[in-house]
Amino acid sequence: MRISKDWISDYIDLKINYNDLVRQLKLHTADVEIMESFGDELKNIKVGRIDKIKEHPNADKLIICEVNLGDETLDIVTGDLTVKEKDLVPVAVDGAVLYDGFKIKTRNFRGVKSHGMLCSLEEIGLEEHSDAIYTITEDVEPGTDFINYFKIKDQILSMEITPNKPDLLSYLGTAREFTAIDAAENFKLPVYKKINTTTKGFPVKIEYDGCKRYTALKMKNIEIKPSPLWMVKRLAMAGIRSINNVVDITNYVMLETGHPIHAFDMKTIKNSIIVRKAKEGEKVVLLDKRELELVGHETLITDEEKILALGGVMGGNISGINENTKEILLEVAHFDPINIRKTTNHHKLSTDSSYRFERGVDPNNAFFVMGRLIYLIEKYANGSTDYNATDIYPQKIKNKKQPLRINYLNSKLGINLTIDEIEEILKRLNFGFERINEGFEITIPTNRPDIEGEADLVEEIGRIYGYHNIKSEAPKSTFLKGERNENYVFKEKAASILRHQGFHETKNIPLMNDTKFWKSEANVKIINPISAELEFLIPELIYPILETVSYNYRNQNKDIKMFEINKVFLKDETSETKVKEPTHMAIVSTGEESPADYTDKRKVSFYTLKGTLDYLFEENGISATYKRSNIKGFSQSQTAEIFIKDTKIGYIGLIDLEMADKMYDIKDEIFVAEIDLDAVKKYSKLVSKASKKYDYPSIKREYSFMVPISTEFSEINKTIENAGNIIEKIQIFDVYRGKGIDPNFSSITITIIYRSHEKTLTDDEVNKVESKILKQLEDKNVKLRKAWGGLKMARVFGEDTGKGFIKEEPFEIFVKAIESAIYKSPVRKTDKIFLSDLWFITSLPYDILIEAIEKHSKDMNIPEDINYIYDEKNNKNIWQRQKNSDKEHVDTNN
Repeated sequence: MRISKDWISDYIDLKINYNDLVRQLKLHTADVEIMESFGDELKNIKVGRIDKIKEHPNADKLIICEVNLGDETLDIVTGDLTVKEKDLVPVAVDGAVLYDGFKIKTRNFRGVKSHGMLCSLEEIGLEEHSDAIYTITEDVEPGTDFINYFKIKDQILSMEITPNKPDLLSYLGTAREFTAIDAAENFKLPVYKKINTTTKGFPVKIEYDGCKRYTALKMKNIEIKPSPLWMVKRLAMAGIRSINNVVDITNYVMLETGHPIHAFDMKTIKNSIIVRKAKEGEKVVLLDKRELELVGHETLITDEEKILALGGVMGGNISGINENTKEILLEVAHFDPINIRKTTNHHKLSTDSSYRFERGVDPNNAFFVMGRLIYLIEKYANGSTDYNATDIYPQKIKNKKQPLRINYLNSKLGINLTIDEIEEILKRLNFGFERINEGFEITIPTNRPDIEGEADLVEEIGRIYGYHNIKSEAPKSTFLKGERNENYVFKEKAASILRHQGFHETKNIPLMNDTKFWKSEANVKIINPISAELEFLIPELIYPILETVSYNYRNQNKDIKMFEINKVFLKDETSETKVKEPTHMAIVSTGEESPADYTDKRKVSFYTLKGTLDYLFEENGISATYKRSNIKGFSQSQTAEIFIKDTKIGYIGLIDLEMADKMYDIKDEIFVAEIDLDAVKKYSKLVSKASKKYDYPSIKREYSFMVPISTEFSEINKTIENAGNIIEKIQIFDVYRGKGIDPNFSSITITIIYRSHEKTLTDDEVNKVESKILKQLEDKNVKLRKAWGGLKMARVFGEDTGKGFIKEEPFEIFVKAIESAIYKSPVRKTDKIFLSDLWFITSLPYDILIEAIEKHSKDMNIPEDINYIYDEKNNKNIWQRQKNSDKEHVDTNN
């Protein structure tokens, strides 16, 4: 709020200079952002009267004006052809200095000397851009000092107004504040006319509670003309450009009283004013020519046929004041702050009016505001009225009563104010009060909607007394050792596990618009949203975290591993707040598995997230199961619900590609998981270091099974787990579907780790459990593939029994092992891969490596930078790049 010293002096007498005033404001009221002097550089500008206008002999677009300056007449050349004889204008004579520091000198214009300059408001600093020379409307003698007569020089301070101080958004409110902090005295109201309320006034009907009060009054015989310069200057100091006298008066009174006003051209109104709720899809064109499509919660000012204004925000273009206006209807209304805030936030439209209505306007000063309007319009627009106003006020807003205990006040402030001191401060704040047993009953005026309770009164009294006057003392307290509670520790442990798995943590605001909730319904709506986009509390974490992923993806960060731990909000009628707030964890991943490793071309998969979750469960001593599920918005083939025992604790899956593109503009596969972290904590067990101590060696065996597509891995996992107590870990190594595999089956390679905590296992002991597993799986039509089993037996017993299996059945598993080794090969400095590196990584015998590469290289996905695979023993290339060597292959690693 910009405060002009010249203007505010109409209502108070300042007791201190402006520099001291700034200090007082900072101590008691608000921060002062700017204090500046205006017009100090202006000099030698006088009032002149144009007595005669002559054509310029050498220029069609210039004229010569004979300007009377009282004691002399000067010829001044101007390019403004709109000036007329007898006009009074500001004249910068030889030696004058303008607002921008430009110095005026006598100059020659196309052969004619110009002894000065006719000024617009732009040269004086009262407009950013002017189209014409300013014509003075007041009756002033030529030769009068323009700067001094019109009090152009001024001092301006700009205060930072916090949302809880709406009373400072007006000159009268600020003047009262200056007196309250003892910086001024002799507060007085400006002149205003008294009005009458009648049932015979202009018809008004309120049909929507977005409007709490509506006062209207007609004025006629209006003369639209420029405003007086004192008003133009004061509006300019507030940053408002002069339009015409009636519009300027409404802006002036808004700044003066803090109450927005609107004036309608009466000829645009049919029969009556109707205040109603907007209908969804309605459109209105505002004064700034902007067209809005309404959503249905806005407050509209209409007549019987059309929309006249967007209530509390801006007038409609159809009903604005113009040069032909002769009769007007004045509106002084009070609109619901929350409704106005929703309207401006949704339409991204903020005005001086909405800014004030959002923060709270005094509903009970309507007659004073209307009276002030009438006085100024009668004086400066020649308007007339019968003073009969229509006032519709369905439920009167009364002054609040609030008890204030003296002991409470002094204990909170840490001082001992006397009753007399408290009463003096309350009077300065313009609060009514009565003594009661323990203190006071305070009457809070309706221009202070920010005062809602006893604590607010303590704050008000404290700031007027001055917090700088309260002695600072260290608080007396007994310090206790703080400890992190178990919930925090558990969440931090979960976050640490995710961070160590390469995921980045994010924190999002748990508020969104319900149109973003494509999987579940929003059922917790907040009462006072700060924005139409932040109306609902989130029921799941995937919504905000996917928005974050979308932002990163659209900014070319497409390899993402991210997680969030936060609360979600679900309706619960059994709780005290009707809402339960469980803690969830969401995980999301898209793009490459290891983008920093250029040799690793794997994309993230279902098993990326599943492996991360399995590690989290393992670290908490939990055994979780995954059951295939059909979840809205997810791909059914790669989606599962997660259970601990019989309790569902979350889900994991691939978001439907069309959904990902439509909602988040993500073109790649994106995998997400969300679990109830509270439920995980409930089932967690302490996994001590002792339980992880392995005193006896393990035996690791890998099996490749042909698995029917209809069989879920959870069945296989359960069968293996139940086969014996020496099974420590089961892990999927590879899933393959493609050439050589029945389309109704998948080839799944599993690693099983066998270990006893009591002794070293023998092969016979493992073989017995292994036989049991294979038999039970075969009963489920899950069969072991012989080639892979033969090779594993060759590894176990040291016999070359694996040789020749390449001829018995397709060799996809060997191909996969070799292909993976190529990507991990430590020798990638040239376009050649050495066979010894592949042998070292795969542990496959040389002859099997050579045979597999020679016969199946066409099925391998070999990086484009590799052109040869070289056999050092035989000194030859066993593979050389050929054109069109692609293969159809699916690889999902755990």
